[in-house]
Order: sequence, then C-alpha cells, then structure tokens
Amino acid sequence: MPRLRDAWSRTITAEDYEAHMAAIGQAQANAALVAEYLQTHPPSRHASLLFAGAGTGQMFDYVSPEILLPFNATFTDINAGYLNRLRTRVARTPGLRYSTVVDDLEQTTLSRQFDLVLAVLLLEHVEWRGALASLCRLTERELFVVIQENPPDKTMALTAIRAVPETMKVFMEVHPSLIPGADLQSEMKKHGFRRTYAAHKLVADGKKMLALGFWRDLP
Repeated sequence: MPRLRDAWSRTITAEDYEAHMAAIGQAQANAALVAEYLQTHPPSRHASLLFAGAGTGQMFDYVSPEILLPFNATFTDINAGYLNRLRTRVARTPGLRYSTVVDDLEQTTLSRQFDLVLAVLLLEHVEWRGALASLCRLTERELFVVIQENPPDKTMALTAIRAVPETMKVFMEVHPSLIPGADLQSEMKKHGFRRTYAAHKLVADGKKMLALGFWRDLP
C-alpha cells in the first residue's frame, strides 16, 4: 500500500491536483483565507514568511503574488516538480523576494526561524503532531494553519470517485486524516501558543476550510 509521503512526492501530478482543488472550490477558499489573514494581521515589513507544504502555488491563480511584496517568502514542499510550477507563477512578479526549498516537514532540514509560518491543508497529510512540533520550532511567535472540517456524515476519503482526476485516486488506498480543531488548539497550547484568529470558508459537499492563527507570548 502506498504512503501519503509517496503519494505526494511520486504519484499525484500537479495538473490533477490543481484540477481537483479548483473543481471543489478549495483552492479558491484557501487563497482567500491566506490573503485575508495577511491583510488583517499584516507582518512587519521585511518579515520572513515560510509557506510549508506550499505545493504548486495554486493560490496565486486567485490572489496576486504582490501581496507578498513587503516580505521575504520561503516556499517548501516535498515535491520538487510542484515547486517548479510555483516558481513559474511567482517569478513574473517584479521585486518579489522569495526562495524555494525541497523539504519534508516530518524530517525538516530547515534550521532558521521565520517571523510567520503558514501551513495550508498540510497537517492532514503528515504525522500531524510531529509536523506541528516542527512548525512551532520554525517560528518564534506566529503560526497560521488551515485545516479541513467535514460534516458529520462525511469522511476524509474522496467521494464521487469517477469525477476525481486519475492520480488523485490514490486516496482511495491511503487516506489523509482530519484533525479536530479542538485537538489542534490543545496541541498548540503545549507549545506555548494561544489562538488569536479564526475564520472559515464553506466549500463543496458542506465541507469547511478553517483558518486558525496562533501567537506565542515570549517573556
């Protein structure tokens, strides 16, 4: 049986992933949630931002990369091909300061800290408590997370399999795992973070994209 890591690094094509996310409205919703957070809680100018598990940068089909012009952005993903696609999207924005790094969050090679770390629909696809610990180590103060919440009668498994792009069907064999918001917030408290922000967008099948912002108070 394939593993989630293998599915994302070897199986799921960028084209299939983007087509699926756009069709169900999650790409648009997640882009809006990130943009709204940066607008309502703007980091300081020249702040360092880490987009962990940034994927193909599909969000920039719905919001302009110009929202990142005041900052220094780093994009990571386990799939180098996804990051290549991301670079084609952001490279057309003059003055944007960014870098890309192939990185596995569960075994991250990143050593520096960032002013703000963002992880959008990432924790469902990794060993989430260990990955969350890594995210907390990678920021001194601020973390922004988007997770998926399903109606009680739906699981994380893909439905309407006939409509799912071919390489996405791997999720019928290996399943991402939903993370209850309460469990996430409880785990964040263990790392010294308190929730300071919450917003959501409804998408297909009654699912919800839930955005949570966390802040760590330092002595």
